[in-house]
Amino acid sequence: MFFSIVIPTHNRAVIIQETLHTVISQTFSDYEIIVVDDGSTDNTGEVIEQFKNPKIKYFYKENEERSIARNFGADKAKGEYLIFLDSDDKMKEDHLSSVYDFIQKQSSVPKFIFAGYIILNPDKSPLYEYGIDGFFPPNKLFYGNFLGCSSIIVDKEIFKKHYFNTHSGLILFEDWELWLRIIAENQLYCFPGKSIVMINHGGRSVLNYGVTQINDKILHFKNHVLKTSPVIKNSFFHRSTFLMGIYSYAALHIAMTKKNPLIAIKYLFLSILNNPLILFKRRCYGVIKHLF
Repeated sequence: MFFSIVIPTHNRAVIIQETLHTVISQTFSDYEIIVVDDGSTDNTGEVIEQFKNPKIKYFYKENEERSIARNFGADKAKGEYLIFLDSDDKMKEDHLSSVYDFIQKQSSVPKFIFAGYIILNPDKSPLYEYGIDGFFPPNKLFYGNFLGCSSIIVDKEIFKKHYFNTHSGLILFEDWELWLRIIAENQLYCFPGKSIVMINHGGRSVLNYGVTQINDKILHFKNHVLKTSPVIKNSFFHRSTFLMGIYSYAALHIAMTKKNPLIAIKYLFLSILNNPLILFKRRCYGVIKHLF
């Protein structure tokens, strides 16, 4: 088995149906799908059963949180590589075949790969796309999580050295935190194709948190990284880049909630204070746009 596609889900019976269709339509055939139903109370199980597809393995477990669900799915996986596909994201039909070809062409076997993505508005009009060639610079990840979960392909054994951190305080940032740990020891290869599709709908998890929750999670993640990442903690440049990134992230997402612009402005000011380069970043303009 080459790929194991782990899909954690909770009460997304309608959405996951479309996601699964994009996976079983892949032109590449050496893969399995592991759906981890994290305590859904809707008819997710019935939807999965209707597919009657032997590639789909369905596991129901009590509701905990998505990091635990992803780790659970990884432990069930038989593939060499893991893909953690969010239940509201999609794959273009050549995603797996293109990534497979990319892996085969490398002079050394890549263990950690980023594939580009496209983000669409709810009406399917394009919002943003991102993809690069070569190797992903680790210091770019200090500023922000440009990767997402669905776009990463990781060697199963590498993943099992790390796993997602399941501390509840890291929800929202659990993937970013994991990528920081993995990239400290492994090169991140970049497959330049944009073959993952995300929809920027109101149900995406970050948009469902209130200002106080975002504030608490930002502070926990910031303190965790500054304590556990020597590369960031011990470098003035990397530390300032990280603080610029995490504070501007808070400013943007609090501004997007439209609930407390003063807190968003406070975080934008903290970002500028730590690194004035934020004034030239696209994210800064995004904060201002949502505030005014």
